[in-house]
Amino acid sequence: MDDAAMGDLVMAGFQKLGFIQFAGIEGVEFSAGRNVVTIAPKSEHLNHNGDLHAAVLFGLAETAAMGASISGIVDLMGETFIVARDGRIEYLARAKGDAGPFLATSELTAETLEKVRADIAARVDVELEVPVDITDSTGKSIAASAFTAVIRPRRM
Repeated sequence: MDDAAMGDLVMAGFQKLGFIQFAGIEGVEFSAGRNVVTIAPKSEHLNHNGDLHAAVLFGLAETAAMGASISGIVDLMGETFIVARDGRIEYLARAKGDAGPFLATSELTAETLEKVRADIAARVDVELEVPVDITDSTGKSIAASAFTAVIRPRRM
């Protein structure tokens, strides 16, 4: 299965989640080690200043991070349990609603993916820091974040 088809399957799974539906988060790109998602703000996503609400930005970043964390192990998902343990975000600039759509890009190195796959095969718990950059429609970075993805062997 090629990356585009795999990305469609992953986003179809994400689209079943109520928050993703509310936020209107959509997949842009998915490949081993990379996940890019987007949001085109609606009025219900904006705060009193007309900016994308901080909670929506955080959710966009978490969606990108968790997509990237599974991007190189989709074939091993039946053997694993995956969850975000924590996350942090630094707001670098205003996310003005009219500066959207916004892109959240999360990338992992091939070496990181190789180690994660080896740890899964060895049934070793993995804690993986997954970075995310959020940009507006001009490419300006408006937030930087990182999430810890915990990947554990599924209990038999």
